[in-house]
Amino acid sequence: MASLQTEDALPGGLRFLTLQHAHEVAKSRAQNTVAKVFTASTETATKKLYSYFPPRLDGGKQTITTTQEIFAEGATDDQGRKLEDKTTTKTFLVQAPQFSLPDGCVHSVNPAPGGLAAAETLPHITHRQDETRRERMPWLALLVFSQDELQLPNNILQGEKSPFSATSLSKDVKGNPTTIQQSSDLTLTLSSADVQALNDQGTVISPIPQPDDPASKTTAIFLQSKLFKQLITTYEQKEKTTDDGKTLIVTSPKEGQAAADITRFKYFAHVRHVKTAGMTASAQYKDGLFSVILSHRAGPLSADQKMPAVVHLVSLEGWNKVKFPLPSSAQYVAISSLYSWTYTALPTGGVSLEAEFERLRKDIGLLRAPNAMISKMEAAQNNALATKLGRRLREGYTMQKHRTRTGEMTSCFFRAALVPTIPKEPSWPFMSICGSDLQILDRDTGMMDITYSAAWQLGRSLAIADSAFTTALTRLWSGVYGKCLDGAKKDKFRQLNAYKSKNEVLQSLEQSLMTLNRIQRAPNDPESRPMGEAQRPLKRESVKLTLDDNTIQQQGEKRAKRLIRKLAESKDDAGNEDENRSIFYNELNTCVSAEWKIILGWIIHRMYLFGVPPPYLIADPTFVPPESIRFFHIDPNWIDALIDGALSLGSRMDDNDIFIRRTIKGALNTYLETTDPTTGYRPQIPSYGMLLRSELVSRFPDLKVEAPIPDSAIEAGRAPILRQEIIGDGLLLCLFDRVPCQDDEMPVLSFTQPPHQQTFALGDTLTPDLLRLSYKRAYTVEKDEYEFAEALSERTIERQYETSGSPVESGPSLFMWGDQNSSRFILADAWARDVVSTLRAKMPLDFTDTIMTSAVAAFQLGMPIYRFCIGDTSSLKPLNPDPNAKPRPRGFQMLGSMQSVSQEPEPLVQTATAVVRPRPLVALSNLEPGPPPHFRSTPTITTLSEAQGQNHRATNAEFAYAVYAIEAPFGPLQVGRGPLDLIFSIKRSDDKFLDKNYWIKKITVQVPRGSKKEKKATLFENYQGPGPTMLSNLRFNVLAENSPGCLHLRLAPRSRDARKKGVFIDCVDECSFILPLVPVHDYDRQVTISYEEDWAEPLKRIEGKFSVSLKRASGV
Repeated sequence: MASLQTEDALPGGLRFLTLQHAHEVAKSRAQNTVAKVFTASTETATKKLYSYFPPRLDGGKQTITTTQEIFAEGATDDQGRKLEDKTTTKTFLVQAPQFSLPDGCVHSVNPAPGGLAAAETLPHITHRQDETRRERMPWLALLVFSQDELQLPNNILQGEKSPFSATSLSKDVKGNPTTIQQSSDLTLTLSSADVQALNDQGTVISPIPQPDDPASKTTAIFLQSKLFKQLITTYEQKEKTTDDGKTLIVTSPKEGQAAADITRFKYFAHVRHVKTAGMTASAQYKDGLFSVILSHRAGPLSADQKMPAVVHLVSLEGWNKVKFPLPSSAQYVAISSLYSWTYTALPTGGVSLEAEFERLRKDIGLLRAPNAMISKMEAAQNNALATKLGRRLREGYTMQKHRTRTGEMTSCFFRAALVPTIPKEPSWPFMSICGSDLQILDRDTGMMDITYSAAWQLGRSLAIADSAFTTALTRLWSGVYGKCLDGAKKDKFRQLNAYKSKNEVLQSLEQSLMTLNRIQRAPNDPESRPMGEAQRPLKRESVKLTLDDNTIQQQGEKRAKRLIRKLAESKDDAGNEDENRSIFYNELNTCVSAEWKIILGWIIHRMYLFGVPPPYLIADPTFVPPESIRFFHIDPNWIDALIDGALSLGSRMDDNDIFIRRTIKGALNTYLETTDPTTGYRPQIPSYGMLLRSELVSRFPDLKVEAPIPDSAIEAGRAPILRQEIIGDGLLLCLFDRVPCQDDEMPVLSFTQPPHQQTFALGDTLTPDLLRLSYKRAYTVEKDEYEFAEALSERTIERQYETSGSPVESGPSLFMWGDQNSSRFILADAWARDVVSTLRAKMPLDFTDTIMTSAVAAFQLGMPIYRFCIGDTSSLKPLNPDPNAKPRPRGFQMLGSMQSVSQEPEPLVQTATAVVRPRPLVALSNLEPGPPPHFRSTPTITTLSEAQGQNHRATNAEFAYAVYAIEAPFGPLQVGRGPLDLIFSIKRSDDKFLDKNYWIKKITVQVPRGSKKEKKATLFENYQGPGPTMLSNLRFNVLAENSPGCLHLRLAPRSRDARKKGVFIDCVDECSFILPLVPVHDYDRQVTISYEEDWAEPLKRIEGKFSVSLKRASGV
């Protein structure tokens, strides 16, 4: 097996979920065990709750003491072998978060910021346990407030009598008085000196301790002293008997309380241990530890309107040192806030979480324009055109503004990479040079489809923006091209026996020396004599070594395939290159080439749609409405064009080295089609996906998505989800390599609320007058089966008994509303005792604990975890591949060259005429030797006569005019089958190097038009198409003007100076243009078209005519 990276060394990122899965599979295959793949098993649904999870190291000052025992070597105990112990003590400071949380500590909050929540919801915050390695004890509490509970009045904030007048907030940095204002979350920033000044003044007091760092500041909120007093008061419940003999349970503050009581907060913080496979924000193949802190206080209550709420995570440090009762002069208490957010509390009977999941079930479809919009368009009066446009919209297209190469604004069709159907295989299996040749003209509407051209340009832009990829591609391209070209030239010389390598030369030295020796010893040997001039060969073949030679390119491509295939392989377990090794680099092993590692990773990233801007993923925001699920297919043609554009950066200006691009794609195709021996399946490339847009994504960033692979499926051991990421506000993207919701590939797709983001609620119903809650079954002993379905007991607490006392038969009071709903918190101690006593009474064998723990409290307050499943649905039928169609190969299809391969040129042969003359009467040995091989005779210079070079035009510059259909560049126009796209070809036909300066100012082509019945042959009657467009020479613009009986097509220079002076003729090799959707007459006639050339230098006008033949197509 190839060497694998360790799990800790695996690259991070969401795409590498597949690599983590492959790592687990490869590791288990190496150990001959069954791969432990976390998919839809029950193991992922379990969670463990810990009431107490101590920090690794408490914050603050710590002391470490070391004792060293010393013994004298060779001495006995009587001689004092053991010496005095040496003790060393060191004190150090553990920097723990005090007034702020570490970056990235907060994982999620509920309700979501700016979201909605029912009245009975208890907000909670979840943070990563690893981020709070050193904590303070006691530490945090979560509290929810209404805005008026935190708003300070102006007489407290401003004025000379303000308690803040003695703080640094009252003056700016220059010492000038300033206006004090609370922030959007109703906080103020205080320094340690400000806290001390407030405590000295007495109107505002604070339990905030002195910071470890004197320069640190804290964000503080200000509670009314009455509210703060309720948060630190110990409440007890006593029975009293009324005058009529009834026994009531009365809740009141405990008498004789001397210090603040913060023990209630111990029930509302716990740690959860969960499996994170399949989750969005925390997805990994490791266990996750999450700290959860929930509020024991409900949000503002209202029976008929929404209420804004503010949630603050506050520090409890210093609370236990507050004297009780509070000083009578204290009006407000400042406490430290570490994190905050806002949400809206709904009135009684608001939307529940179950209703939100149910709302998703009603809007499942394909990623395209809304069906109502498509139906409205198809119902338009123009049925033919509306039907065609409706078909485009159903295929995922949208119409956008488009600027042509000549600068005109028009409309075009555009489709992003995510499409609602399976596109056809491309009809252009070639590689592009500029991307514009990938535009497709819609003949029905006359609009251009720029989808694949835009993808090509995007790929090139993304590649340019990534310097690492560009550098790696250039280095690999140049290295491979140089070696292959050099090797191809050697091969061609070797075929002509004109090249020998260094080793071959050394091996042939012996034979060469023997030949030279033989020549010297036999000077009279006729065979060794030099040939005379008459005996020299009269034919000599010239070896062509230019870059455009077909043989050179073929040999170079053969060498490039072998070389790139070798660079794409991996090293062996020892990190060495093995000639006999043929295992591809798979991002888990070590690559032979550092450049190939970067190129492969970049391309696979793009195939996973990483780095692709959102407008290229979703063509229009209306495709994904709120609270909806949209499925799609990833257009392989779009990906092909994207990667072709990126790889085009390696090419030079010509296309002589384009075979390198084709070879790189070929190596990638081979890699994607080859089964990895370490995992047992081919590399996974996404082809389908899903977009979920919902408030649930914001509320639950770790929303769990499961798409199990059936055991009977091909390559069942692969990763079920390839990419899972929140790409926008409330927008979740999932990518698969299987057809969604198909029985044999993905029978079900489920969404589950994550265990560590479970919502908490204070009972089933909470109103300004009533609280109804139920107790769940809980177990402290292990059993084979657990029963959680039915509630164990129910409680109903009414506000009317809060002051007078509740009847004994209805149970103790467990919630305090307060005056005008100002309290709104659980009576934690009373509720904890009631829960434990109820569980022990009704489940004596299953629940044996005698005290309440935060784990049991979280279990009792937790809401049900909801799960939403999608099975086979008819709305996704367009995503199913055609069972009769041939499966499309994985990889890239754009492998051909833009130009057709030319035939092998004939070898250049030089001939000479044999001269018949008598044989000389002298010995051949006395003849002079012939010219050396490198000698060439001076050619005879032939001068043309004046008559031969004369041109009868006004200038020596000539243009050849022709008109043909875009699909048939030769022969007459085949008419009778609808409108034609006509190419007006205007090309230079003279010598491209003229001896004078010529400047062309304007060209006008006059096309006769009229009725088909007229005697004069006309090309068409009326033209209403999109207008002419220049093909390549952007120095000109072409405009169409109608006149009676004629359509004038005027070519004028684009720039202002050129319109006056003209365009230099050497810049005008051609100025052809296209006139699309021309309704050509369907008859067999010859049409004469006139033209006018206006020249600025010399100042002349040249007129001429040319003919176009029209012929009715066969079968019309």
